[in-house]
Amino acid sequence: RQEVIQLPRTFDPTQGELKVKLDGSLTAVAQDALDYLEHYPYECVEQTVSRFLPNVVTWQVLEEMGLERPELRQKLAQMVGVGLQRLYAQQQYDGGWGWWTYDKSHPYLTAYVLHGMLEAHRAGFVVDEGAMDKAAGYLREALPSVARIKTASEANRLAYQLYVLAGHADMFDRSFRGELGLAVRLFDGRRLLDRYGQATLAMALALMEPDEPQRVRTLLDDLAGDAVLSATGAHWEEAEPDYWNMNTDVRTTAIVLWTMAHLRSDDELLPAAVRWLMAVRKEGHWQTTQDNAWSLLGLVAYMRATGELEGDFGYNVYLNGQALAGGDVSQDNIDESQKLEVEIARLLAQEGNRLVIERLAPQGDQTGEGQLYYSADLRYYLPADQIQALDRGIIVARQYSPADTAGQEGAGLYVDTARVGDVIKVKLTLVAPTDLHYVVVEDPLPAGFEGVDLSLKTTSVVGEQPSLRNLTADEQDRWFRWYGWGWWWFSHSEMRDEKVVLFAEYLPRGTYEYTYLMRAGIPGDFYTMPTTAYEMYFPEVFGRSDGGKFTVQPAD
Repeated sequence: RQEVIQLPRTFDPTQGELKVKLDGSLTAVAQDALDYLEHYPYECVEQTVSRFLPNVVTWQVLEEMGLERPELRQKLAQMVGVGLQRLYAQQQYDGGWGWWTYDKSHPYLTAYVLHGMLEAHRAGFVVDEGAMDKAAGYLREALPSVARIKTASEANRLAYQLYVLAGHADMFDRSFRGELGLAVRLFDGRRLLDRYGQATLAMALALMEPDEPQRVRTLLDDLAGDAVLSATGAHWEEAEPDYWNMNTDVRTTAIVLWTMAHLRSDDELLPAAVRWLMAVRKEGHWQTTQDNAWSLLGLVAYMRATGELEGDFGYNVYLNGQALAGGDVSQDNIDESQKLEVEIARLLAQEGNRLVIERLAPQGDQTGEGQLYYSADLRYYLPADQIQALDRGIIVARQYSPADTAGQEGAGLYVDTARVGDVIKVKLTLVAPTDLHYVVVEDPLPAGFEGVDLSLKTTSVVGEQPSLRNLTADEQDRWFRWYGWGWWWFSHSEMRDEKVVLFAEYLPRGTYEYTYLMRAGIPGDFYTMPTTAYEMYFPEVFGRSDGGKFTVQPAD
């Protein structure tokens, strides 16, 4: 295979690199995605589960295939233990979970937590059965009547709740087959379900009525007929994104793969779906925690169904005609990756760079069996002050002003210089042209500054608390403006050493201002990285402010 890598017209030759990764199995491929989940910077309930759930099932398949990894088991025990303790502490009195500690319980998220706990229990980890029973009780209480379901989002949520409840019943009470009647009624109204909802309903029915496969067969046949075939493989698309349930076409494809690998493992669409999922990765992982978690669940189910870990072959890698690396894949290293890195200064700037990956004929006693997977990623850098604002569904702007000019002649003055010890007010303006879901706003602090966190007792009071307001609210209705549109939308915020972060589960369209304070601590000229805002589970919807520079002068 040959790939051509073309450098951009403008880049910093002192930073950046071409990374090439070669894997002899999907287990090795999964490692980057597992690392992405492990080091994801935020820890809401969904991300806590996504961090350990795919690790648990990956370890299970390694053990089943005779690849003992005691270090992974030890690491998993710690990860699962920490995650479970956090989940126990955040479980609501009704048995459910919300995104953050003080959010109300959410049926889909609670089902996801219980799903993770069940898989951890199945893998032999100690999980509090009382917590699982309370979660199952909450989900049963939250089950809606099919007749009252009007949207695909509600139907998809019900299908997943039924699957998780069926899994809980199958594990702890085999005489109870869950809400079979409700599942059958949902099957009869399956036209309302999205494709990933059909897949999870098929999994639920397979658990509830294992001796009656006709409904499951119908759902799988429908899914097979809906596959989109292309040169990059097979995938499934939804008519519209399911924002409330965090669903994308990548996640749909992964869930269909997961379902078919469990229920129809000989389907010829499976390897094509794996190929498509591999093609849409970026830097070895998918774009969101949900895309990653479900893609890994799907790939692990595929490995379990096909016994993929049989690689025994050699390969070479060339860059611009020069040998870059070579190696062999065998049972000793089949779950390991070979990672290559070439500095951007060594690449050709005026013409395409030719990367060739060669699969060798069997040598000696090699069988030639197995698959070779590869990825190539180019990272390059621009100076921060050259980065311009960008609108991809969210408009973001940032302004700095002295904190002590309120009501004075200098009010409204915006600055890009300060002295050590000065306190600067940061104003972020966010314009949402449409309603947004699961929004993250990240504002990096210039390197010479620190955030002033007024919630800390050790912080001196130098000004007002951070505040947020909706500029489009009715001026006459002050209560609604300051309470109905304020912190109610941004349910969680963090002031970190290097940035300030806001989270909103749902953000109605409108214009918002958020202000906070930072203090200059180190003299120098500092780049200011752009403020970014994006939908956590739909990161193609995003926006950023301009980059720039900020000068901090020594104190008088």
